[in-house]
Amino acid sequence: MLRTFPYGARFSVSPAVSLLAVLVVACSSQSAPPAGGSAGDTSHGASGGAMNGAGGQLAQGGAPGTAGSFAGRTSTGGMSAAGSGNGASAGSGGQSAAGAGAAQAGASSGAGGRVTMAGGGGMTMTGGVSGSSMIASGGAFAGGMGGSAGAGIGGGSAAGATSSDCGALPLCDSFESTAVGSPPSSTLWTLVPSSASGMATVDSMGAHGSAHSLKVVSPDRLYLRNTSVIGTLGNVVHVRFYVRFAAALAAGHGALIVTHPTMVDQYSQSNELRFGSQDSVFHWNTDSDAANIPDVSPNGDMTSFKPVADTWYCVELTINTNGNLNTAVDGTDVAGLTADGMPTPNIDQAWVGSTDSLARYKTLADFNFGWQSYGGGALTLWYDDVALSGSAIGCQ
Repeated sequence: MLRTFPYGARFSVSPAVSLLAVLVVACSSQSAPPAGGSAGDTSHGASGGAMNGAGGQLAQGGAPGTAGSFAGRTSTGGMSAAGSGNGASAGSGGQSAAGAGAAQAGASSGAGGRVTMAGGGGMTMTGGVSGSSMIASGGAFAGGMGGSAGAGIGGGSAAGATSSDCGALPLCDSFESTAVGSPPSSTLWTLVPSSASGMATVDSMGAHGSAHSLKVVSPDRLYLRNTSVIGTLGNVVHVRFYVRFAAALAAGHGALIVTHPTMVDQYSQSNELRFGSQDSVFHWNTDSDAANIPDVSPNGDMTSFKPVADTWYCVELTINTNGNLNTAVDGTDVAGLTADGMPTPNIDQAWVGSTDSLARYKTLADFNFGWQSYGGGALTLWYDDVALSGSAIGCQ
């Protein structure tokens, strides 16, 4: 190829040299990577740079990464807006807003979820997948997944609130703030009867790793009563407590939890719904003794739960003023301690047809826990994290 230049000079230029000149011009005209982003940091984004979320800006520079594991990575302190894909991931101290999926380090971030990536003592994440909760510590997530319908410090239970959230419940006493050897809070509890023999004092042994519980020594009848909460919770009341027995339950009848439909004096034992024991297994019954759940029989007893000594159990009771009752031990429903309105032989067949039994909890005026013997003998036992709520509470 012949090219003519000023002053009449002629040069011969080969096609290869021409192509090289074009490439040099193109490279020299390309802009440098923007401040705040590092060349080559595509963070496994799309080819030609990382996309900053759906409809986001394209970060210049860098070779394409592998196919989209962290769409929307930004530099330190950055924001990834409306991220999509496997999760909008922010850098140290960053935030992922309205991102679908998971941020890096395995933390779950739902719509609008906050993820704290930096430093010890990080904030917990709210929102998230199924109400999950995580805590950042030293740049890594140290907390566990929380339960659905709520977030808890260090993880939650299947039903949301946990014992570590005691203060958020309508009524809950973990006994942690009461000195060992002292009676329980007089703000929450009244001793019934006031002249009860035995004792109820805070002990230095707690359930699931806590430091305190309430030790009850009852030769006959000793309850702690609260009258200010249960009537405010609606038609369905959830009870949660941890219990530990010093000895196996006796064959005779005894009561652990008692409610009344109307206010009664401290000596009255009429119109009681009781959760306790018979034949050494858990039972529901009433003061009328018209029926039991399950039946007091070998076939009925085998459907219930038999606790052993020196073991903590998490017991959850659901009391519905429509007549239904439910019991779970350590998170597992106990079929033989259920009244569901459909008569089941050996379990609630007699109860469903018992007007006297159902009348005991058409309304609820008080809540009592402790121990009363009706032939079950004296008993020493411990309670921890005693709680009431209008929604399921769950176990730690």
